[in-house]
Amino acid sequence: MVPVYENYKDYPAPRYARAAIENILAKLPQQYLSGLRSVVLTNATAVGEGKTHRIKGKKYLRRECLGYYHPKTTDGQAWIEIVVDNVIAGWPTSGIARVLWRFPLIRNARFAQTLCHEVGHHLDHILGAPAPSGEAAAEAWKKRLLRLYGRRQYWYLVPFMRLCAGLLETILRVAARRREAARSR
Repeated sequence: MVPVYENYKDYPAPRYARAAIENILAKLPQQYLSGLRSVVLTNATAVGEGKTHRIKGKKYLRRECLGYYHPKTTDGQAWIEIVVDNVIAGWPTSGIARVLWRFPLIRNARFAQTLCHEVGHHLDHILGAPAPSGEAAAEAWKKRLLRLYGRRQYWYLVPFMRLCAGLLETILRVAARRREAARSR
């Protein structure tokens, strides 16, 4: 299994972050994780300043990203970095969403979206893409990996999840709109 490390700077990491990532990694097919040296959990302060490379014609602040894929170099293997405080910050802190966050299923789903996207970049590099390369490929792989993870981890909830998928997507969409409205103020 891929080892998980923590590297936080002035941040009290939530206890469930590492457990969620390890759980997700354990449920993903191990052949998809081959070539990955590690997954590092960090926070936005530890990530540092600067902007990302262009993604769909736009650069993003590194401190605002949810995660990074670091491809294999001559110095070492590929690895993934997850910015825990940004993943958590994407979830509302009041109302029913706060209550839902207490359930491991919901927390793991949020971390799984970020981790599977970054693993999707890894798979794009080593296996190729089911979609055009780059972000589209990572998103296509993410959908496949989330389906695999959901079937392995929550096999008993699959029929129920199909009914509730639309409700969860609506909750996440509303939360994203509220987050954007708060940022623009």
